[in-house]
Amino acid sequence: MKTTLAAATFFAGFAMTIGAADAGDLYVISRCAPISLLTGFIPQDPFALSSPIYVDGKPVGELRVCDALRASVPPGKHNVRVKLMGKSDSGISSDAGMNVIADTEPIYIVMYNNNFTGADSVDPKSGRQFLSNVRTARGK
Repeated sequence: MKTTLAAATFFAGFAMTIGAADAGDLYVISRCAPISLLTGFIPQDPFALSSPIYVDGKPVGELRVCDALRASVPPGKHNVRVKLMGKSDSGISSDAGMNVIADTEPIYIVMYNNNFTGADSVDPKSGRQFLSNVRTARGK
């Protein structure tokens, strides 16, 4: 009986481990201007404004123009928001933010432009390309 109980406990724990998903990566990316990509020159102004990024209401970092932020998120529905100096009534910088569904695969959110009022969740191939553009321009 003890052997049967021990085996049942082991397999139940093993099944729960298989069903558990790991945290996924969420990338929030600010596009680079074409001249930044061509020259690799990005002014390093220590006073340049950056925008705080929130996931599910918690701060995860700040984003500048031609930059990328990575945050780990568990599987499920998440809300991403950019807090701007002048609050926007729409898009990712509104009070509503932007909802995304995380799995174990990376999620790539790319800003429309440099005012961070809107964003799209893009496919992994496009997301990796945007991330590569930022890394190339930033020399990372």
